[in-house]
Amino acid sequence: MVGGTNAVDRALEAARELRAVAEETRRTIRASRDLVQRSRDQTLALTTLPESEMSPPADDNGPSNDLVRSLIRAYELAEDDGDARTRTLLGGVLHHVGCRIAAVVGPKAAHVVMH
Repeated sequence: MVGGTNAVDRALEAARELRAVAEETRRTIRASRDLVQRSRDQTLALTTLPESEMSPPADDNGPSNDLVRSLIRAYELAEDDGDARTRTLLGGVLHHVGCRIAAVVGPKAAHVVMH
């Protein structure tokens, strides 16, 4: 039975190692899911504006052309620089400015077909 015990011991050790690997995989998957959820929450927070910010003030004529050009240039420079945080921040600002433009111009003036 000595030879059989060795095989059993090896099988038990292999089973323990597989169990440990499976548990580590579960932890990694949980951590990955948490990261994905946090990323989705952050993206939603950046793209969802409170109702008070959705419609511009009545006297808002939209952003100046200089401001828009400068922001676009800054975004392009951030892309060239490779700084993801700056690019993301400027992308959010451009989104906000674009919403202001859209609210002032409206879909007909922008030649956008709405259904």
